[in-house]
Amino acid sequence: MPCIITDIIGVKYLEVTYFTALALVPFVLYWTYTLLLGVLLLVLTACFYIIKNHTKQLHDVNGQCVLITGCDTGIGHALARRLDSLGLTVYAGCLQETSDLRKHASKRLHVIQLDVTSDVSVSKALDYVSTHCNKTKCGLWGLVNNAGVNHVGDVEFCTMAMYRRIMEVNLLGMVRITRAFLPLIRKSQGRVVNVTSVQGRLPMPSHSVYGITKFGGENFSDALRLEMIKFGVKVSLIEPGNFGGTTGMLNDASLRIIRRDFDTMWAEATEETRRTYGKAYLETQYSNATNISSTSAPSLDPIIDAMVDALLNTRPQTRYLIGGSNGLVDHYCILARLRDILPTCIMDFLIDKVYSSGIPLEGS
Repeated sequence: MPCIITDIIGVKYLEVTYFTALALVPFVLYWTYTLLLGVLLLVLTACFYIIKNHTKQLHDVNGQCVLITGCDTGIGHALARRLDSLGLTVYAGCLQETSDLRKHASKRLHVIQLDVTSDVSVSKALDYVSTHCNKTKCGLWGLVNNAGVNHVGDVEFCTMAMYRRIMEVNLLGMVRITRAFLPLIRKSQGRVVNVTSVQGRLPMPSHSVYGITKFGGENFSDALRLEMIKFGVKVSLIEPGNFGGTTGMLNDASLRIIRRDFDTMWAEATEETRRTYGKAYLETQYSNATNISSTSAPSLDPIIDAMVDALLNTRPQTRYLIGGSNGLVDHYCILARLRDILPTCIMDFLIDKVYSSGIPLEGS
């Protein structure tokens, strides 16, 4: 009798093992297929860029006119100086007219007051640029939508006013400037270069205010690119990774705004939200937001190089995802690339691990 029972148990064990193994076959095949597909995509991408770099050709610089928004500090400021040094005619849009760009530039560089949230300001800038570009044979060759502001905070803490403020600059400002200057770009069959962020491809906790404007900027740029094909206008996206410590986002004025926003979020939060999260949670986020220089890239040069390529390459890339870190890799740019091939549940796990590790994230 014991032998019969043992045999029955053994048979049942084999049946369970068999059916378990059989049930795992689809999962093994799926992951094997996914892995092989990922490796194939990486190899094809590497080959594409090697061929592209070897056949790279740049337009001759002959005083082409380029308008850049957000040139007070950071990326816009650095790009204006680089393009001026290359011989292009630069219209540097600055929110404050006190910009010191003129001190370090040639007479080809024009500093103009430009508030991307104001129809009146944009109209005045259009009149100025149109008047001066008409005197050149190239017209307005390039438009760089760079102006942007950042914000950090969970959905339950962020006010509607904060969503509107960031949206008005980052997304609607891009749309407003593009619609105004696009006729000039069409005439020259030039370039539109829109600065979004790695966060335009990678959602992050506590970054919904900033992130939705960057996702919106990506969609706007893709739609614009498709519309402009028939006119010979090329549209490129610049997606900086972890460069926040070098973009001017931590100057005195920016730090005051960050502190004010965190105080406002706590003051206007409901009692239930305060009890759920606690003041220490917000203060930790504030510390991370003001400590981005500890991990970010030490130089803006990779971003500026990409922007110059987008403006002058005869065959520019559609997207320039630019890793920035003071370490070996930019974790967020790696995650952005993996998001296209990994299941959502795994991506959520990885994003949570990277974000909870305390690595500060600033987009552009």
